[in-house]
Amino acid sequence: MSDPSIPAPPGRDDPRKRSRVVTMVCTAGHVDHGKTSLVKLLTGCETDRLKAEKERGLTIEVGFAPCYLGDELTAGISDVPGHEKFIKNMVAGVSGTDLAVLVVAADDGVMPQTVEHLQIMQILGVRDGITALTKIDLVNPARVEEVKEEIRRLTRGTFLEGAPILPVSSRTGEGYFEFYRALVERIRNAEIRRGKGIFRMPVDRAFTSRGSGLVILGIPLDGTIRVGDEVEVVPGGNRGRIRDMEQFARKTEEGGCGQCLALVIPDLAKAPPRRGDLITLPGYVEPARQFHCRVKILPGLDPPLRHGELLRFHAGRVDASARVFLLEEKVLPGGEEGLVTIVLEEAVAACPGDSFLLRRPSPSCTAGGGEILLASPERSPKYRRKELPGLLRRKLDFFRRTDPLSFEGMTRKLEWELLLAGKRALTLEEVSRRALVTPETAREALGPAIEEGRVLEAGGKFFLHAEGFASLLEELKGRLERLEKERGSLSGDRALLFRGLDLPPPLQKRLARELEEKGLARFEEGKVLFRRALQGLSPEERELRQKVLALFREKPFQTPRPDEIPELLGVPSGKVRPILEALVAGKELVRLTKNVILTPEALREAQAKVIRVIREKGFLDSSLFKHEIGSTRKYALAILDYLDERHVTVRGMKNMRKLAVDYEKRLF
Repeated sequence: MSDPSIPAPPGRDDPRKRSRVVTMVCTAGHVDHGKTSLVKLLTGCETDRLKAEKERGLTIEVGFAPCYLGDELTAGISDVPGHEKFIKNMVAGVSGTDLAVLVVAADDGVMPQTVEHLQIMQILGVRDGITALTKIDLVNPARVEEVKEEIRRLTRGTFLEGAPILPVSSRTGEGYFEFYRALVERIRNAEIRRGKGIFRMPVDRAFTSRGSGLVILGIPLDGTIRVGDEVEVVPGGNRGRIRDMEQFARKTEEGGCGQCLALVIPDLAKAPPRRGDLITLPGYVEPARQFHCRVKILPGLDPPLRHGELLRFHAGRVDASARVFLLEEKVLPGGEEGLVTIVLEEAVAACPGDSFLLRRPSPSCTAGGGEILLASPERSPKYRRKELPGLLRRKLDFFRRTDPLSFEGMTRKLEWELLLAGKRALTLEEVSRRALVTPETAREALGPAIEEGRVLEAGGKFFLHAEGFASLLEELKGRLERLEKERGSLSGDRALLFRGLDLPPPLQKRLARELEEKGLARFEEGKVLFRRALQGLSPEERELRQKVLALFREKPFQTPRPDEIPELLGVPSGKVRPILEALVAGKELVRLTKNVILTPEALREAQAKVIRVIREKGFLDSSLFKHEIGSTRKYALAILDYLDERHVTVRGMKNMRKLAVDYEKRLF
C-alpha cells in the first residue's frame, strides 16, 4: 500500500500493545509470487534481512514477523523462501506452524514450486489455511477467475480444499482488508495445537547479543517453557538456564508451541548450539541415527524410490544425508506408501511423531515424506529387522482414527510406550520420558486407560499395560507348574517363583493376588502353596492333616513348636512341613510367631478374654494374661503382640494394654 491516503492495515503490530502470540502461520508458494511483499503489507515488517536477499530480491532464509489479530492476540508469520534451491529452509519455516497461506501470483498461476510447496505442507502435517491470489493489479478479472479454478483443482484432496481464495494486491492494497479478515477468521476458528508434550525447539539460529549473551531463535514444536527453567541441547547434552525470553520484541516469562521465541541462555555461550540442534527439557530426547518410518511417495516420482537410495532427510531444521532402506518392497513407486528405515550419517534430534521430508539431491526434487514411528537412540539396542514391519504396522493400527494432538491421542501415546515396555513395569517418570510428556500430563492422560483396564497401576507408582500383565501371569503359571513338579511337595519359596523377573514389590503383590483369586496358588510368609495343597490331598495326606490339627486343638494355648511335630507324630519333617504350611495358608491355623501357632478358635477365645479383662480392670498386662489363658509368658506375649498389630489393643507404659479406638472393626 504505497498510497499515503490509505489507512495503515490492521495487521500491523506494535510492541507497546498488550498482545499474546497464539500461533504461527507460514507462507508458501513459487518464487517471485509476492510472499515477502504480502507479509510486509500484512505486518509492516521487512522479513528479508540478509544483504544477499535485498540485492537479489529473493528470500533465502526464513523470516518472521508478527500480525495483530485484535483483542490483544497476535499470530506469528513465517515467510519461507520459494526458490527450489532453498527447500530445506522452506521446510524449516513450515515446521511448528499450524496454518498456511499459499501464495499464487495471478499473472503466472500455479507453478512448479506452488505444487511442491503444497505437497510439502501436506506431508508435514499443516492442517488449515487460505490461499492468497496476489498481483491482481497486473491482470484482468477473467484471469483472476481462471487462476482461482487452477487453485481449486490443485488443492482438491488437500487441507486447502474448500478454503477461501482471496485476491489481493500488495502494491495497490486492493482486496487487502478482505484477505486480512479471512485470515483472522481462519486463525480464530482453527484447531490450534495444544502443546501438551515436553518443550522441544529446533534451533533456527544462535548469536551473541551485547548485554544479554547468547540468544537462540526458533519455533517450538511442542510444550511450554518458562524463564529460569533448565534446558538441554541435543545432540551434545550441554545444559543451561533461560535467563530471558522474547516473543517478537516483547519480554515474556513463558513461551511455547506455536510461537517464535528468542531464548537468552548465557550458560551455552562456550559451545553455542548449531542450526538443527534441539533445545528441550533435560533427559527426555536422545540423539538417533536410525528412524523407522511410514513414508508416502509423491505422485509421478521417476524413477521409483529404491532400496538403499541416498537422499536428503529434512525434519524441522535438520538437513542430513541419509540411506533409505525399504522394509517390505524392493521399490516404492510414486503415489505409494510404505515402511522404511532411514539411516543418517550422524545422530540428530528427531522424535517419534515428527514429520520429515525426503529429497533427491540430483536432479533436485522431493521424493516424499511421512512420519517417524520409532527411533533408535545411539545407546539403545537396534530393533530386529525381521520384527520391524509387524511392529510398525501395529503402531499404525494402534493410532488409527486417533488425533495425536487430542487428549485421547496423548492417552494412546502413553499406552503405546507401556506396550513397547512389554512385561517391564515403568514408573510415571519413565513412561512420561518415553512419551515426551511431563509427569503431570502423563498422570492425567493415563486415567482413562487405567479406568478401562488397559493399563494397570501398582502401588501408585508403577504402570504396566494389561497385555504385559497377562504375559507375566502366564509365565508365573508355567513357573508354578514347574516348581511343583520339581519339588514334589505342596509348597515352595516365593522368591524362586519371581526370580529373574525384576518386578517391583507392588506388582509382585498384585500378581500374587491374581494367582490366589484364580485358585492357582496361595502366598504365606515367603512361601507359595501349590495347587495340590489347595485343591486336594491324598488319603495319607488327609490323615496326617487331621493328626496335625488334633495336636493344636488338644492344648489350644500350649501348642507344639513346628519342629516338634514330626517327632510327636512319628512322621518325617518333609511330609509335615507342607501340610502345616497348607493349614496356615488355608487359615485353619494362625501363625503368630515363628514358633507359636494357634487354631482360630483359640485365638478368638484369647481375644475375648483380653477384651473382658480390660473392660473390667481398665488395663491388662502379660503376667495377668498368662494366668487367664493358663499358659506361659511366651504364648501370652505372642497373642498380645498380634492384637497390637491388628490395632485391637494399644500397648502403653510398663507394657499395659488398653483397647484401641474403634477396636471392634479390627477383631479377628
